Amino acid sequence: MRWHYAVLTTAVVLFATNSQAQHGHEEGHYDYSSWASKKTGNCCNDKDCGFLGADEWRETDRGDEVKILGQWCPVKAEHYIIKGKSPDWTKAHACVAKGADHMYSNPCDRLLCFAGMPNY
Repeated sequence: MRWHYAVLTTAVVLFATNSQAQHGHEEGHYDYSSWASKKTGNCCNDKDCGFLGADEWRETDRGDEVKILGQWCPVKAEHYIIKGKSPDWTKAHACVAKGADHMYSNPCDRLLCFAGMPNY
């Protein structure tokens, strides 16, 4: 029975450490699937996009920043969507590559696309 507890604990820890910014992909998938940025022609990989929580996006005097794996990452010009639209303009949204940890030495390299909230 102890090994069940160990497996469950390991799974929870791995899930918590690998969690990333996006939430609610399913609700916005139709819109995300048409997104493109200067960084990539297809932002959406059926799981990479979603809205950002209030503690995962901020506007600074340097510009927008997104928290990825606990690190604040600058949103560069190449990340803003150039094709497609936001499924909900009341929230910021991002596509952040999941998995393939061996391909990303820096969490910020995972940011594929971003759509912020409009400034009125």
